[in-house]
Amino acid sequence: MKQSKFGKTWYNDKDSMPSFPKHLTPEVIHTALFIHNAPSKEDIHKRVEHCAKLIGDEAMQYAMALLVLPHLIDTTKNSHEYKDFIASRKKTIN
Repeated sequence: MKQSKFGKTWYNDKDSMPSFPKHLTPEVIHTALFIHNAPSKEDIHKRVEHCAKLIGDEAMQYAMALLVLPHLIDTTKNSHEYKDFIASRKKTIN
């Protein structure tokens, strides 16, 4: 079996290969990790440019979306809409 570009494969043959949604392929996950673990902002920019050339626009969009997800969650949790939603759920549960 051919070695994967993005780490060692963990399945034995093509028949047992799992079916990933395109936003959660190992290529997307590994790209996000590679960028996330850059030691400096300069290295982040270099890694983003390098990976964008390797994996293409669509996969790169998914990788970048994974990287901004924690910020998006924090922003959502601090919004009035979310706080109102949580308050309304507590009323209906109790």
